[in-house]
Amino acid sequence: MNGGITIIGNTNIDVMVADTRDLPAPGTERVVPSISLRLGGSAGNWAVRCAGLDYPTTLVSRVGDDASLPILEAELQYPSLTPRLLRTAGEPSGISVAIEAPGRDRAFLSSLGAMARMRPADISEEMLAAECVALAGYFLLPEMRGAALSELFGRARRAGAKTVLDTGWPPEGWTQSTRHEVLTALDSVDIFVPNDDELHGLMDDQDTERASRELAVRTETLVAVKMGARGAGLAMPDGSWTAVMASPVSVVDSTGAGDGFNAAFLVSAARGAPWQAALASAVSYATQMVATPPQLRSEVGLPAMTPQTTTETSASLA
Repeated sequence: MNGGITIIGNTNIDVMVADTRDLPAPGTERVVPSISLRLGGSAGNWAVRCAGLDYPTTLVSRVGDDASLPILEAELQYPSLTPRLLRTAGEPSGISVAIEAPGRDRAFLSSLGAMARMRPADISEEMLAAECVALAGYFLLPEMRGAALSELFGRARRAGAKTVLDTGWPPEGWTQSTRHEVLTALDSVDIFVPNDDELHGLMDDQDTERASRELAVRTETLVAVKMGARGAGLAMPDGSWTAVMASPVSVVDSTGAGDGFNAAFLVSAARGAPWQAALASAVSYATQMVATPPQLRSEVGLPAMTPQTTTETSASLA
């Protein structure tokens, strides 16, 4: 097994529309403070954050051959990053339009483009030769869902890699069928990194600690759940729970904070930190990210020392 991480999934351009609470009426026009282009997609952002921490990273995404491709390639120029952009002739790449406004969550309009054609056969054994193999944007990759993910992660495990999953939010919502699909897929997952809304939807339980602990025990998967301004929590397969509070900061831009958390959590652990210390490091890193303008985020690093902010409860699930 080689070192480093391979991240598989969605990489695309995001069109960011600032300070827009709703769309203008049909036939009218509105001027907004800014519209910008930036690298998007959970896999792409996650890979850039890992590479920015100087950790060997391979990114595998299926893209089209349209005008967005040169922009993507330019955004992925990092010394520690090896992008494997699999081109599909005659297809557009995926693209997302993100609508932002103060005091509310972002809303997205997305087209899948070529990423809808990505399948396990696209992933070579060389790509799986890593310490960790992660898949991001699960619900945006229809040919990688269900049994296809189990097949891919089974190959990764046989190659000696730990498997990591970040699903995102299902466009169809958390139906009974979707819950069953993800719970079954977790049989092949070593580390699951949802946010608390995704966890609540999956487990049909609004209590983050209880849902995390139940899921970790049930699936024998390590569950690291992102809780936004409340920090993050970690449930182990033995039922234990650790929580880390986030320091209060003035938020500049929350885009990509979850991907930054994922990167810092895994990179810290790969460099020898115990899981609880890696959790604290990831919370600190993500907190710094949201307080830093996107163009300056390359300067954000892992903390030199782990903050003493963890609290632990007993391993009982009662």
